[in-house]
Amino acid sequence: MTTHGRRILGTAGHIDHGKTELIHAITGQETDRLEEEKRRGISIELGFAHHEIDGTRFGVIDVPGHERFLHHMLAGAQGIDLVLLVVAADDGVMPQTEEHFDILHLLGVERMLAVITKSDLVPPARLDEVREEIAILTAGTNFESATVCAVSAREGAGIEELRADIARELAALPPRPVRGPFRMPIDRSFVLHGHGVVVTGTASSGEVKAGDTLFLRPGGKEVRARTIQLHGEPVDQAAAGQRVALNLPGLETEEAPRGSWITARGVYATTDRFDCDLEVRPGAARPLRSFDRIRLHIGTSEVHGKLIFLGDKDEVAPKQRAFCQIVLDEEILAGHGDRFVIRLETASRTAGGGRVLHPFAKRHKTHESRVTERLTQLAGGSGCDLVVPFLDLHTGFAAPMKLVAQGLLLTEDELCEEIPDLEGIVALPNVHEVAALTTEAKWQNLRALVSTALADYHRVHPLDPGMDLESLRSRLRVSVPPKLFRSVIEILETEKIVLRDESTIRLPAHEVRIEEDDAAVLLRLVNAISVGGFAPPDARRLSESLDLPAIRVKELLKILLERGDLVRVSGEIYFERDTLERAGTLLKEHLAGQPEITVAEFRTAIGASRKYALALMDYFDQQALTIRVGDARRLR
Repeated sequence: MTTHGRRILGTAGHIDHGKTELIHAITGQETDRLEEEKRRGISIELGFAHHEIDGTRFGVIDVPGHERFLHHMLAGAQGIDLVLLVVAADDGVMPQTEEHFDILHLLGVERMLAVITKSDLVPPARLDEVREEIAILTAGTNFESATVCAVSAREGAGIEELRADIARELAALPPRPVRGPFRMPIDRSFVLHGHGVVVTGTASSGEVKAGDTLFLRPGGKEVRARTIQLHGEPVDQAAAGQRVALNLPGLETEEAPRGSWITARGVYATTDRFDCDLEVRPGAARPLRSFDRIRLHIGTSEVHGKLIFLGDKDEVAPKQRAFCQIVLDEEILAGHGDRFVIRLETASRTAGGGRVLHPFAKRHKTHESRVTERLTQLAGGSGCDLVVPFLDLHTGFAAPMKLVAQGLLLTEDELCEEIPDLEGIVALPNVHEVAALTTEAKWQNLRALVSTALADYHRVHPLDPGMDLESLRSRLRVSVPPKLFRSVIEILETEKIVLRDESTIRLPAHEVRIEEDDAAVLLRLVNAISVGGFAPPDARRLSESLDLPAIRVKELLKILLERGDLVRVSGEIYFERDTLERAGTLLKEHLAGQPEITVAEFRTAIGASRKYALALMDYFDQQALTIRVGDARRLR
């Protein structure tokens, strides 16, 4: 039975070494589609095909070999599982053979077959020389034991043996997991008559189904996968590792250039700064140094930026590796484990490359402690094992759960399933309804900061019942969004760390103790407000008349409100309770004789200004004594 395999076979090698001819001999398909390619006899753009061996289909990507078109090669090489490193028998290993090999190594291509082409043009001794050149090139790499085979695409010699080698290597590849959100870097977009725009690429994670809502990144435009094709055939769904064609109605080709991505909804955040593990290749012209300008190739995009080495290194020599941060001139899409290649901005040779470790990095301080330790943890694992080091390096107290999932290339459902079993993390507001994640260490630090902030406030303001939520949040040295902070306080309340009375937060041990002197001042405040009658003094006037600091007056007013001696009618207007009751009685007496009352009539009834009359009438509306009808009030 034929199946749509989730593997990609690719080519690599110097110009005119017979890559395209070799693919034609293997598959019977022509990958040069441009008129200029056919006229000049060289590949300029990426070429695509598909083939079937022993009932399993796989995609094929044929890359151009000329150094001028290396950016095309880099865009295509990102999705290759098995590569045919093509070396012409007459030329042997050439500069672009070496550079293409470096790129394959840096991008983590899993398996390689070295193919010596044009074997019919040289004697057997020359083939042995080329085999030795390939052995020198691959020494010390994962490819040093790769099979080397000699073929003649023109005469067909060795092609069937090569096909058998391809089948064996594809079968030896471990199954590609289908997990994480759907992501596909676009390598081609075109208009298909009668259908609209079609984009193609190699799916790097997740799966997509016909009819799915998808998003163009960067930018965030919403699109729909009307139809999906694999190898020219319509299918209901596609997954990571497959060459996918998506028909996206309502899109223009210029909106989806090479370098952009098609993703699932959960992939929303872009970045212009990430931490990574960087390897400098032997072919680099010189050591790489902090603040070197570079060109970064990731997915199918090319972006300019700069390097900043982390830890105690300012430069890294060829054949060495180090942790570094890459700062870009524009936003890209990236996730943990994504491979990339870099060139110096002014150079024409690949300098190095590596893996993204933290896609949403913060600006690190010089010699910041534990950065390299955390990056070592991120470099040594995958999936949910990386949640704690990811959160450790995240700026702020907690990270949105959806950001953690995207950064680690998981779906939110996949991450949620693992959260109850993860050690060292705290789910907010709880494990059953996760909005954000933090580490146990950050959680304990925030608990201590909240307790300290409240204790300091109680010491300075012993007569104040406590702090309001926003005042407390603003005093912390940790950034916590307001909505999340409410969840934090709810948890701390259940843990008996704090007590909350409506909007006031305090420590459980804090009690307002009124000393004898304070009691006398409280009595003076109540009397001053009572004497004011229906036009009581506000806090500023009380501060002036009683010769008290404004902040102390506000603290004492809070106490009087808590005790019920005063009622806040609005803003800074406080009424003594008996006076407020008299105002209500006057209002009801007036409305007993007529159906409604205006502000002007009520102002006359209480003998106060419009300011107080309006404040009282609004208060009685809130208390459901009256209801507003136009400019007047009626009893409810």
